Amino acid sequence: MTENFERSFAEHAERLLRHERACNEASAQNRRIIFETLSVSRITAVTVSFDGEGDSGQIEEIAVVPEGEDSRLDVLVDAVTARWTDCEIVSERTPLRDVIEQVCYAALAETNGGWENNEGAFGDFRFDVANRTLTLEFNGRYMSTEYSEHSWTEEA
Repeated sequence: MTENFERSFAEHAERLLRHERACNEASAQNRRIIFETLSVSRITAVTVSFDGEGDSGQIEEIAVVPEGEDSRLDVLVDAVTARWTDCEIVSERTPLRDVIEQVCYAALAETNGGWENNEGAFGDFRFDVANRTLTLEFNGRYMSTEYSEHSWTEEA
């Protein structure tokens, strides 16, 4: 029985690793798709704000430069995702706005897993189209307490 459990655990661990690699590759491809589409759309920058706490977190806002060009994020692109069943990367037509969110959530999971838990975190992603860079500005929230106790006897 232990042998079956160990084999099953090892197979599951291998599948998780394959899926993680496929997800990382999908995110890289999607970043290229995002930057190419933004460049053609003449959008020079995108800022994505996120906030999370208490086991919940979400994208709060997506802003573009130049202002007022938000509708350009509704264009459909051929984004990719990694299937869990076989770890294959598949393409699907998706609004650019959704692909931007997927890339941001993937980056948060990669760099700061659990960002939405407890006191949570907040910050911004900045897509710089000219330099084709994605920068994460991350602010983790932490609650701390400091406890002390002192006792004395009548003699000391």
